[in-house]
Amino acid sequence: MAENWADLPQELLQLCSRQLLLKDRLAFRSVCSTWRAAAVEERFDLPWWMLEDDRCTETKWAEFYSPFSSQIHKVVLPEVKGKRCFSSRGWILTVGTDSEVHMLNPLSRALRYRDDDIIKLPNVNKLSSWEDEISKPEVDKFILSASPASSPNYTVMVIYWPSGPLAFWKPGNEEWKTLTPPAQYDDNKYNDDLEDGDLYVDNNVLDVIYHRGQFVAVNSSGSIFTCDVDGPDPTAQVILEMPLEFRDLWKHSEDQYLVESAGRLLLVSQLSRPERYSSVITGFRVFDVDLDTREWTELESMGNVSLFVGFNSSFSVRVDDNKHGIKPNCVYFTGFGEIGTYYMEDKRIEFDQQVDYNSYPPRWIESPPLWIEPSF
Repeated sequence: MAENWADLPQELLQLCSRQLLLKDRLAFRSVCSTWRAAAVEERFDLPWWMLEDDRCTETKWAEFYSPFSSQIHKVVLPEVKGKRCFSSRGWILTVGTDSEVHMLNPLSRALRYRDDDIIKLPNVNKLSSWEDEISKPEVDKFILSASPASSPNYTVMVIYWPSGPLAFWKPGNEEWKTLTPPAQYDDNKYNDDLEDGDLYVDNNVLDVIYHRGQFVAVNSSGSIFTCDVDGPDPTAQVILEMPLEFRDLWKHSEDQYLVESAGRLLLVSQLSRPERYSSVITGFRVFDVDLDTREWTELESMGNVSLFVGFNSSFSVRVDDNKHGIKPNCVYFTGFGEIGTYYMEDKRIEFDQQVDYNSYPPRWIESPPLWIEPSF
């Protein structure tokens, strides 16, 4: 047996460090050089997954997993238990069964636990104009214009169902404000040519991003529109429609994502094959959407950039020597029952076989896997 704590076997120290909460692991590293060498290296510039684990419903912490460093981070987050969660710019938005809404930063919480760093937002139960219980509004996505830690003048936008599609909130407001969507288009011009097994186009808003000082959204007809959240009458205006040569894409596309990469606006189309009770992701197509020239360009390669899409706000990562574990020119995705990597170079998909996730969770209890963009 070691007479000095610094002489404990490295394997034992490594095992101990893996069992600690993140803030305690950092303290572990500060004990001495031997413990620091044994402790698992922490990287705060790699995306995490936030995974819902039924076994942890009675605990006060949530588990975050980094697929690039194979580390599991336990963070004290009793506020997320039993709630549906969404992520944007490193922040988590929680919606409870009572439609109460809160926002917090898991990385800041991991480093210093405080119960006063939660931002309370207005209840979302007034977003729906329907009165029956079936139509209780459900948030589908959460988008931040900026991190609340870096800017007090941020805006929160959500895509919601059933009578949305968009609502937003600014600090100091007592209620959510709904956004008037652009005029609906004739769905038949997209759906008349559908064959059996094709996906139906319904004009729902699928994604929103804060790009070049404004919110930009895309609907399932391929229309790009901007959102005015500063005027007395919040409105949305279509500025660009999908070119005719790409319209056949929507027959096999299940979801669209907007991503900013090096100042460019990218639209990522997720291709799927319908099955009896669900669908299977078969690939992705990436477009560079130039709002100035009104041109769409399909990309065959993204170079040393990779994209992260799913139920979270989408984001890009520039891959270099400091981003070990992240492969360039890829789309990392999460979906109901499907988590994996799409390789742009050879159009190959690798599904993560280690993920055991219920593809049909109750929407009001569980959350799908989320990419958490490291941000303070």
